[in-house]
Parts: sequence; C-alpha cells; structure tokens
Amino acid sequence: MSVLATKARLSGLHKQLHAAWEDTRASWSDAKSQEFHERYMVELAAEVEKTLVAMDGLDALMRKVKEECE
Repeated sequence: MSVLATKARLSGLHKQLHAAWEDTRASWSDAKSQEFHERYMVELAAEVEKTLVAMDGLDALMRKVKEECE
C-alpha cells in the first residue's frame, strides 16, 4: 500500500470516528463527555493532522528516492 493510499485511509477513518463521536455527543452531553472530548478527541485530531502532514513529506521523499534510483 502506498503512503498516499494509507494517508487517505487514515483520513477517512478519522472522519468516520469524528462523525460517530458527534453522534454520541448528541446523547451524551455531561461534564464527562466534555472531559473525554478535550482529553482524547481534540488531542487525537491534532495528532492525526500532524501525521497526515508527515505522510505528505514521506511520500515526497519516497518519490525522490525512487527517481534517483532509476
């Protein structure tokens, strides 16, 4: 699987998780829900975003290496 395909899969799975979390928040809206959101979901979103950016860099590097090896 290519880096870009893996990136697309990660992005899609994160969108699914976010949608499921939003559905959950519709029926779970107490202090613990907010704590969970801030403690896990916000941090996860930031980490996923950093990972997606890093994957772009990795893809560019891999393409460069491939070109130089041909």
